Amino acid sequence: MTSEPERRRQPRFKVSVPVQLSSGEHVFRGVLKDLCRDAALVAIKDSLDMGRAVSLILQLPGTGGPLQIGGKVFRVAAGEPGMLEVAILFDHVTSAAETRIDFFIALQAG
Repeated sequence: MTSEPERRRQPRFKVSVPVQLSSGEHVFRGVLKDLCRDAALVAIKDSLDMGRAVSLILQLPGTGGPLQIGGKVFRVAAGEPGMLEVAILFDHVTSAAETRIDFFIALQAG
């Protein structure tokens, strides 16, 4: 059995933070499972289509107010019972957002 090579450009960090995910008029509450500068993995109860544009609102403890980042769904997989894990690749992350993500990861790792 061979493992799939890591495709992420940035290292990921496992977390458990409540998030809000929206797509069009639909709003989903979920849990952020892992995070890096260019992507996130979110557990939700509802399914989203591959390639769907989404907006992720993160309240990262210790980093100030809510952070909103847009992206696209690039993977949907079964998660814990009754949940789906939705991988989101971010679009156009600002340097300020990258700094806040890096700071949050540093707080968690410390």
